[in-house]
Amino acid sequence: MKKNPVPLRRTASWHRVSLSLIVPTLTLFGWVLFGAGCARESGPVRLIPSKQPKTRVGRIALYRKTVKAFLKAGRLPIIDMDVMLSNRTPITRLIKEMDRADVALAMVTSPETDRIQNAVQRHPTRLIPLTASPRGFEWAAPGGAFLKSARAQIESGSIGIGRVRLDLDPKNFLKGGKKRARKKTIKMQKAGLEALFRLSAETKTPLWLEMEPEDHGAGWLERQLRAHPKASVLWNRAGLLPTSAKLPGYGHGLLRALTLRRPNLFLILTMRPPLRQRIFSSPRMNLLFDPGGEFSPEWRTLVEARIAHFHTGSSMEPSEQGSYLSRVQKYRERILDAITLAARRRIAYRNAWRFIAHAEWEE
Repeated sequence: MKKNPVPLRRTASWHRVSLSLIVPTLTLFGWVLFGAGCARESGPVRLIPSKQPKTRVGRIALYRKTVKAFLKAGRLPIIDMDVMLSNRTPITRLIKEMDRADVALAMVTSPETDRIQNAVQRHPTRLIPLTASPRGFEWAAPGGAFLKSARAQIESGSIGIGRVRLDLDPKNFLKGGKKRARKKTIKMQKAGLEALFRLSAETKTPLWLEMEPEDHGAGWLERQLRAHPKASVLWNRAGLLPTSAKLPGYGHGLLRALTLRRPNLFLILTMRPPLRQRIFSSPRMNLLFDPGGEFSPEWRTLVEARIAHFHTGSSMEPSEQGSYLSRVQKYRERILDAITLAARRRIAYRNAWRFIAHAEWEE
């Protein structure tokens, strides 16, 4: 006997039910993969070549297109807040390593103003200029030459005063003429930085600061942040303590207190990986990681609780091939992947966008 065929109406109904279940499942799976950094197109993100816009509005629009291109390709884009250029930094190689590390934008500085300008002109869709960063304490030299230059560069499009090195350690072991010279250097630095705080407040331009955690410097910095509430400071290499004796109390507790008391203080997390365990114990230099090399639960709690104050920055001069790529990839694996998705987005690019556009990021 010939079997009757299944009515078409029931088959179509079954197809509709199947699709109604499959499509939401696939969509949810895609978002899960994106959050884990998996749902992504292969190869470098394609960006339309562009000349450097002449206006601030045009530059911000171009930066937005770059970040959106990475998001559209399923990437978690990073805005690197702290890259130092030199004659040992081939720009083409840096851009290639940024591509592989999913770094959409990088804020760059250098001791030479021309080097910053040339790099940004070649890659306006990827590099954002800070002002020049003088060697040593040249920025604090009497006469205000650096202050005038920084102001001119800000008016020309630099989005930050980058980066100045502060060292207020009195070095009490010095004697005689060396001690007097040290006091003079400290006085010069304080006067120079106070002028930069005023410039930051006047122009609404953040100041990039490099300072080893040290008792005198940390205390003086907080007093200046209180005296200049409209100025803002990005203190780099947060979590790195090269010499524990200089500030034994430095750690997640101190930085939590500072960010609570001083809303104009922002921190760029160090990207340095944890040091290998040694036979003989020694003080940890990178406090972000526990002795086993895992991201410290206390620091993770701090970052997520005070997320508005934290940023991503390599804080390095990418002179060796692969060094930049390696540092960013390890930072993604050890830090970004260890925090919540919402915090990951904030610290990767959304917090940085506030300094670029003076506005919140809008998807």
